[in-house]
Amino acid sequence: MEAILKRFDLVVVGAGIGGGSLVYNLRKQGFTGSILVVDRGDAVATGPTAFSAGGFRNLWTTPINQQLCTKAIGILKGFQDEMGVAIGFHQCGYLVTYYAKSWAKIPQAAEIWAANGVNFELLDPAQIETRIPGLQCGVAHIDPDVCEYLGFEAIVGGVLGQDCGSFDPSQAAVAYFERARNDFAQQLVLQLKTEVQAVTFDVSGRATGLRLKAAHGPEETVAAGIVALCSGPWTNELLQRSGLPEADLMPIISQKRMMFITDFPDQDPRWQAIPLTIIDQGIYFKHESGHLMIGKAKGDAPDSFDTTFEPQYYIEEVNQVMQERIPSTAVCKLKSGWASLYDTTAPDHNAIVGWHENHPGLLLQVGYSGHGAMESPAVGIGLAELVLTGNYQSVDCHPLRWGRFREGDLNVEKIVI
Repeated sequence: MEAILKRFDLVVVGAGIGGGSLVYNLRKQGFTGSILVVDRGDAVATGPTAFSAGGFRNLWTTPINQQLCTKAIGILKGFQDEMGVAIGFHQCGYLVTYYAKSWAKIPQAAEIWAANGVNFELLDPAQIETRIPGLQCGVAHIDPDVCEYLGFEAIVGGVLGQDCGSFDPSQAAVAYFERARNDFAQQLVLQLKTEVQAVTFDVSGRATGLRLKAAHGPEETVAAGIVALCSGPWTNELLQRSGLPEADLMPIISQKRMMFITDFPDQDPRWQAIPLTIIDQGIYFKHESGHLMIGKAKGDAPDSFDTTFEPQYYIEEVNQVMQERIPSTAVCKLKSGWASLYDTTAPDHNAIVGWHENHPGLLLQVGYSGHGAMESPAVGIGLAELVLTGNYQSVDCHPLRWGRFREGDLNVEKIVI
């Protein structure tokens, strides 16, 4: 069957919060061209956006992440007023705890945080223990052999991001798409249940469109002035199918991340108001609808699309550490959980944003390394500025360009979970 040719000024791969923020902010800033958004899911935000922990923070070690997230927090705080949709925005705070060696570097980091608009408070061990019921910052209560085996040290301090908290990225994504479709006169087509077979390029390397295969339809070629990839962990797989050489791919890997839902360990009312907290071995937890949501990245997670949920990982790895630091959590029973994927930028754990320097017309918003939900509201504004004016106007995302890898100009982010 002969391919059916359509044309749009912009085609977007991915209907998560990143794609939603991009198209909404393009329309808001005056983009009048036709837009097509395609996604393999049967609804908006059925990929990694739906499985995000939903935390937001501006406690980062790189200025670009601090700036983007500070801006995004302001956007999320006013989201319901602007967009008319509640997204569960809750500034419960974000607490990162430290051993002595890392704590010694905090004064220098604090200067950078202050310069980039981060609202934070430094806590001593007693203040940390007041915030988290049952948490013991010392190690005297831990068996010495267990302490050595698990690598425990005393927590000597913590940084509380006071503007930080959590929200519902799926609801935000839905709102972005609904407003982009309903508030503007120009065409926006959302095509779900559609596989992107390849990005098409002309002989000069310019991106020219997509080859698509809908669930119940023929393969078709769609021409485009701009191709925007908000395709997360599947980006390299798509570009390889499209014929790009290894040198033009993204330095990202797909890694499984799991979330675990448990009961609170006791009836202490403080559990209802805990900040999202990071403790030993990168374990993080927060209040989630009357339960604890707990996560911990597997250090050896391979480059894989596997999303098999592993309850035993909570029992044998996560809770083993949790119950030593917070003894009462030994009784926390696993109620549910899920596994999803991070698109991890292996060299520096930061997003890849902006034009692909080797392929004009190819716009990138990938490789978020787990902080895409919180940064997308600000990045969407910046990318819209880039498309419409040729430059970033609000937050300069130049440090996140694709070319930084070949230039050796990395921005290594150290606070990743």
